[in-house]
Amino acid sequence: MTGNLQAIGFLFTWVLLWCLGGIGIEALLLQVGLIAPGGGSWAGGLGFLLWTLLIGFAGWALFNRITGLTQPAPTLQASPWQEVPAPLQPVLAGLAPLDNQQRRLLLVLSQLGDFDSVEYAQAVMASWPQLLEDGVDVRAIGIGDAGSVDRFCDYTGFPKERLSADPEARLHRDLGLYGGAEGFGGPWGNLLAMCAGIGSPGTLREVLRGYHGGGRYLPFWIASIRLRNMIEVLSHWGIYVPDERWMTQRGATFLISSDGSLLYSWKDPGLLGFSASMAEPLKFLEL
Repeated sequence: MTGNLQAIGFLFTWVLLWCLGGIGIEALLLQVGLIAPGGGSWAGGLGFLLWTLLIGFAGWALFNRITGLTQPAPTLQASPWQEVPAPLQPVLAGLAPLDNQQRRLLLVLSQLGDFDSVEYAQAVMASWPQLLEDGVDVRAIGIGDAGSVDRFCDYTGFPKERLSADPEARLHRDLGLYGGAEGFGGPWGNLLAMCAGIGSPGTLREVLRGYHGGGRYLPFWIASIRLRNMIEVLSHWGIYVPDERWMTQRGATFLISSDGSLLYSWKDPGLLGFSASMAEPLKFLEL
């Protein structure tokens, strides 16, 4: 949905501008006598060609500036925290201690109806046997309520006993996580702005990977999964999203050792940005 909104809206606007500009150029050339009514000329063809090149280059430059399509992806080693942040300590204190050599993967998910949360949980469950074998204790906290947790876990297969709900996104705010774009008329306007790439770097690049596969998957395979997830969430929107105030709130990831030290962390920069390596969301576990 994010990529469709961006691509369709931008393409429609730019084609309209191209047509209007072409009409304006033709009218100007007619006025100065470089072309005759009803007939073509080299001047008309050259003018139209130059306008096409100009509008094409300008469109690509603006599109890239808004969406960050060609910006480099975040580095895998990016870790915004050097130690376990204080707001996480009460959460960790309420969990059973780890055995030696175990690691704890704590996912601070965005809204449980957010496509990022669903896709992240699916990636975790696809690797669940390996995570257990490697001694990784997975826990998650997401924005929602008891109904959201039930529906989310039933759909993704994520264990309910390992997912906690935070209805007010208190942990997210205490951690200083990215709240998303602001100033666009409320939660829906802010979300649509992020869908257009405003305040959400790398979103379009990741959407396009869903269509071409990124060299790891068949074309449209990822996009088809995301479409199915979208249908699921939108069909049960009131359950997944009981409070629309947090629609743009982003999440984070923490990997913690058995002695309580922080091994890795990640702060989501925007939509479809829950991992530094989206093609392999759990690659950081190899560090």
